[in-house]
Amino acid sequence: MATKFHIVVVGEGVPPLPMCHQHIALGSPCPSHLRKQQVSPTYGSLISLYLCLQMLILVAGAFQVQEPHEPLVATVGGEAELPCFLLPAQSAKNMQISSSRSLPSQVVHLYKDGRDQPEEAIEEYLGRTELVRDVIYKGIVVLRILNVRPSDNGQYRFLGSNPHFKVEVTESREIQLECKSEGWFPRPKVQCIDSQRGEVPAMSVSHTQDKGGLFQVTTSLLLRELSQKNLICSVWNPVLNQKKEEQLSIAGQFSLSLHCAPKMGFYAQTP
Repeated sequence: MATKFHIVVVGEGVPPLPMCHQHIALGSPCPSHLRKQQVSPTYGSLISLYLCLQMLILVAGAFQVQEPHEPLVATVGGEAELPCFLLPAQSAKNMQISSSRSLPSQVVHLYKDGRDQPEEAIEEYLGRTELVRDVIYKGIVVLRILNVRPSDNGQYRFLGSNPHFKVEVTESREIQLECKSEGWFPRPKVQCIDSQRGEVPAMSVSHTQDKGGLFQVTTSLLLRELSQKNLICSVWNPVLNQKKEEQLSIAGQFSLSLHCAPKMGFYAQTP
């Protein structure tokens, strides 16, 4: 499911705008029973800051995702909280949630194994993001951006991991490849292509789900000759059409089994 938000950064000379104090009302009109606070103007100009957060979430059973429809208001130097709600409410505590900028490698925030992973964020966001923990078990996922900057403008996505290769050489000199990627929802698509952009048929494709409901995809290929010198494994989200891929380059004849590290390209040749 995709969720989008607008954030307006307020500057000097602009009337203060009401904000809902609670997470569940951010960016939408404050119900009368919620406590309000005023946003104090702090900077010399009005800056429109557009943020798009696309959050992919899976829970057991049918659900809907609800998001605010009005602009979310924040100040430069303040905080921005981008919420997404699962209906009916179900805990997202055990899910893996990765937020990135428009490029998958630009990780803004990673939540995995029940905790934030701040060391995975790019330098620009180190110490400036967190998931709101006291509501995640209620089915409310809130990404909090601290000390908002104009440079935070951009698009934010939640996607799975980069694919990676496992390479083995059989006794009959055939090359067996395995391409694997995890952390996707909904079920991702996968394709392997050669340097001429032609599809390389897969022996098998399998999908598994972890306890948080996220998908892992594994595809296996068997090369009986080395006409394919370069292979690209592409995995993509069919809803958002967002893709991650990894390339494998082959030169010469293999004489031993080789394994590629995740998130890294691979090049091998005989002496």
